[in-house]
Amino acid sequence: MKRTLITLISIFLFLTTLQAAEILTDKTKLQELKIKNKVLQDPVLQIKAAIDRPESYVLKLMATSPRGSQLLTAFLDKKTSELHIGSGYDKDGRPIVLPKDAKAIKEGVAFSYGTGSKEIYIVTDPECPYCTRLEKAIHGKLSDYTVHVILFPLSFHKKAPAMVDLIMQGKDDAAKKERFDQIMLKDSTAYSALIKDATKPYVYSEAVKPAMTKMNEAVLELNVRGTPAIYDKNFNPLSQDQLFKGPEK
Repeated sequence: MKRTLITLISIFLFLTTLQAAEILTDKTKLQELKIKNKVLQDPVLQIKAAIDRPESYVLKLMATSPRGSQLLTAFLDKKTSELHIGSGYDKDGRPIVLPKDAKAIKEGVAFSYGTGSKEIYIVTDPECPYCTRLEKAIHGKLSDYTVHVILFPLSFHKKAPAMVDLIMQGKDDAAKKERFDQIMLKDSTAYSALIKDATKPYVYSEAVKPAMTKMNEAVLELNVRGTPAIYDKNFNPLSQDQLFKGPEK
């Protein structure tokens, strides 16, 4: 109990320190940082934000390749312009990271349901068997929560894009949730009508494409490594045990 309290206080103080530092998002300023090191000028790298620290900038980089995008943390020395990409830690061993972009995450929500006072975010793939198992386990048991769902079709699940497309074509949150439940809980295959050629990559409907872009950005910001993934209102990861038992006191 005491150790947990000390840990929570330490994390809070660290985040408070980060928030007190100046977070740079102005494109002109970020462009100035980009020209300070040749590696940063690689077109596959984009500086999304930076923290202005006394001796260095902490950079949030997006690396884009044909295989997808990834967020990286980098450290740009103010005196030498040397660049170090990877994890960083302060003298007490706490990781140095930039705060998550709450706006990008919230805009990437596919639909929400529930009216509970607690908020959670669930990243799920409708073709993922583990996601289906989670949905069946939590169905009807989250009355204390408002649940925000972000859809993330994994690349090796070939039917998932059509499932997501069908869900996202719902006219409102209630309709999307109904379609989601039909697939996840009742094994509906209504999405099959959207698959024109199973041998080719699925092409999302024009109306759904913008939402897919936003969901992908949210997944990237959350640093999702697999599905299902659950996060609290502050975008901290939650295990399924924590979800059912509530936060540790």
